[in-house]
Amino acid sequence: MTDRTAAAPRLVVVTLNWNGADDTIACLDSIESSRPEDVEVIVVDNGSNDEDVLRVVQATFSRKWVTLVRNPENLGFTGGSNIGITIALERGASAVMLLNNDARVERGAFATLLDYLAASPEAGLVSPLILDESGDRIWAAGGVRARREVVCRLGLARRPVAEAPASPFSSYALIGCAIVVRAEVIERVGQLDNDYFAYLEDIDYSVRVREAGWRLDVVPAARVRHRVSGASGGGYTPLRSYLLGRGTALFVRKRGALDQRLGFAIAAPLGLLAALVREVPRGNGAAVVAKLRGYIDGLLARRVDARYLRR
Repeated sequence: MTDRTAAAPRLVVVTLNWNGADDTIACLDSIESSRPEDVEVIVVDNGSNDEDVLRVVQATFSRKWVTLVRNPENLGFTGGSNIGITIALERGASAVMLLNNDARVERGAFATLLDYLAASPEAGLVSPLILDESGDRIWAAGGVRARREVVCRLGLARRPVAEAPASPFSSYALIGCAIVVRAEVIERVGQLDNDYFAYLEDIDYSVRVREAGWRLDVVPAARVRHRVSGASGGGYTPLRSYLLGRGTALFVRKRGALDQRLGFAIAAPLGLLAALVREVPRGNGAAVVAKLRGYIDGLLARRVDARYLRR
């Protein structure tokens, strides 16, 4: 591998907006208070309504370090991110950070991540410690492979922040809410797989990068806070249920090991049955149907059903 570690990599941050101007503006505010001078940001709007885009334009107009790119339609997390990645590489970025617009960057995070990349040439993907919105508990410290999970579970989820490791550590997967990828990795492995649209594309990419010979490291000293599923509405909604179901089934189809495929065959029907018992009395049966439809579309590698993207 080429050694790019003589100096801290030049970082470009890519974040997406889809009718989420409040989150996007708050994210930019957090970046502004913590970014090194040479860090740029590309905001990719994914087919938002005109009013929402106007608010983002107004918020970015005076921020010369921000570039706004507008897609005419929703291309998903993968499609929107890949457009941002392409622009970042064209501008000479040696590292690209994918950052959810519902994430808030804590002070010092960028510098810590860049210093770690400079000192750790075998780390192809690097993630900060991702906290919940309050900042009191860990939301994710990478992804851990576990037999009881079909794909993986969030590392250290719900643990108090005080229980976070002091030193960086390697992980099975990194979570796409906040992830830094070397340009060299993109050149060799490629960009995100557009087949996913949203959800599980980060686990897929993690597997591809690890299989290409790089480490996936979590750097606990760098931290972001995450308002979970801000773009998809959060909770057990039809949109989120559909995309999670589809992404999980697609990952199992594309990259699942034998135990993951067997686990999915057992867990998916049981999970749907449990969801029916729980959600139908709440009047939320549509979300269960959406999850089933997502499983079917993922297993058959169908395109995303546009009915779930109306917002």
